[in-house]
Amino acid sequence: MKHLFSIFIFSVLALFISCNSSQKSDPDEIYEYVEETAELNDFLKQKIGDWAEEGEICYGVVVLVDPKGVALEGMPVKARILRIKSDSIKMKSLENINLREVEGCSQLGISNGEKWWESEGDLFRTREEAEAFLKGIIKEEKGSGKFTI
Repeated sequence: MKHLFSIFIFSVLALFISCNSSQKSDPDEIYEYVEETAELNDFLKQKIGDWAEEGEICYGVVVLVDPKGVALEGMPVKARILRIKSDSIKMKSLENINLREVEGCSQLGISNGEKWWESEGDLFRTREEAEAFLKGIIKEEKGSGKFTI
């Protein structure tokens, strides 16, 4: 029993000494966070241009496609650039866009505040540029701002 008590005291003493002998950080040392900035890769830079910067308000496109990948319908969406990586741009929707329901498709549009990573480079400075892009892939319903097949 005496040996157990001695081992216990020795263990507590060793634990106490090891806890107090750990290296302490210098209180005058200041941690500085440096955020990495990325430049768009050549594909995205060529498609978007040099205007894209964090905080910039621009327009993306919301497009419904069928299971074969054919564009059925689309609308421009006002958005803000949140972050730029070399291969994609993080976007945040600034408005709600609702497209028609398509069988087999659970995504009907985009909600205000929803975020996504744009990797195709379909970003435009103005709504008119976004609409012109959509006209190139699908036709507009008369005066609705929606583009459908």
